[in-house]
Amino acid sequence: DVIDRRADDFHEVVTIIEPLSLHDILHLRETAGEIKVYTDHPGIPDGPDNIVYQAAQLIREESGIKRGVVIRIEKMVPAAAGLGGGSANAARTLLRLNELWELNLSPQTMVRLGGQLGSDVPFFLNPTTSLCRGRGEEITPLPPPPGFWAVLIKPSFPISTHWAYEELAISGSRPPHRKLKVIIEALNSSDLSGLGSSLYNIFQEVLEPKIPRLHEILNFFRNNNTLGTILSGSGSTVVGLVATEPEAQALADRARSEFPSDYLFRIATNSI
Repeated sequence: DVIDRRADDFHEVVTIIEPLSLHDILHLRETAGEIKVYTDHPGIPDGPDNIVYQAAQLIREESGIKRGVVIRIEKMVPAAAGLGGGSANAARTLLRLNELWELNLSPQTMVRLGGQLGSDVPFFLNPTTSLCRGRGEEITPLPPPPGFWAVLIKPSFPISTHWAYEELAISGSRPPHRKLKVIIEALNSSDLSGLGSSLYNIFQEVLEPKIPRLHEILNFFRNNNTLGTILSGSGSTVVGLVATEPEAQALADRARSEFPSDYLFRIATNSI
């Protein structure tokens, strides 16, 4: 949920984040002094415009060392999809370089550096089921849900995060949606069915009526016996939850036959 617009032009959020098994692969090799970043995805920049490069540069500046690194990113997480792939890579870069360069930076320093890179980067430094507030950097661990499988559908169109926030038209403070309490209760009682039926995303409420193809994907999950369905972040990926891997495989196969071939389909589990 988004509950306020802050004086610093960020938004005040209240969100629960659950890590999934889907992740990119980072290959690091130490060099004499330069930082270089490459990716195998044509839509993601190499070099200084990549958040992974920025993470490497930031931790190097923090420590004052002159060592370099070459990082190659093997993309598995759909890009610009509302799945936190870039933030997770930035966090992993901080952790790996703290080890590789033997910096011994404290957890508090790592969280501070992560917050400079992005609001959800601190979460990915220790990705466990969490309630995140503020810009996303105020993190409270929650009980993990029972094991589940997720089918992810990313349509071929992007959703601009800036546009999505503007569409919310948040002008003043308000309390979090009532379903927040219900979801936390479901987590505390390990109630997967209750969790699935209580999913809520303010972006989904606002954007689904405006984007027919988004509505089609959400309805696909609603009509195919999922535990629940939700837009991930500000989109454009939509997630459907099921209890078992065979259910996830069958649902993904059904989705591939129903939606255009330029959509991306993934399955993942929360049992990491």
